[in-house]
Amino acid sequence: MEEVVFFHRRSATLILADLIENFELNKVSQRLYWLLKLGGIADPDGKISLDLRMTFLGKKEQARSCLKRILQWNPEKVILSHGRWYENNGTAELRRAFLWLE
Repeated sequence: MEEVVFFHRRSATLILADLIENFELNKVSQRLYWLLKLGGIADPDGKISLDLRMTFLGKKEQARSCLKRILQWNPEKVILSHGRWYENNGTAELRRAFLWLE
């Protein structure tokens, strides 16, 4: 998987497309509700979906290196394409969402 991330230094805002999904369950159909819960991509504990995580098999070191670089930017806000964004504590939310890389 390849992902382009954008970081706006002045506002300390990181913008992601698919790396983290954080769907608000009250805004989806009942059918999707359970899939999102099972996939672990439901608010407030959104993260990378299992199918996308599988693309990192054998490439965890590369993923860790990229995450380390993103964390060094120390983002305060993280805007997501899929679901509720993180208005505060962006760096901490990234660390939580990528615990699977440890």
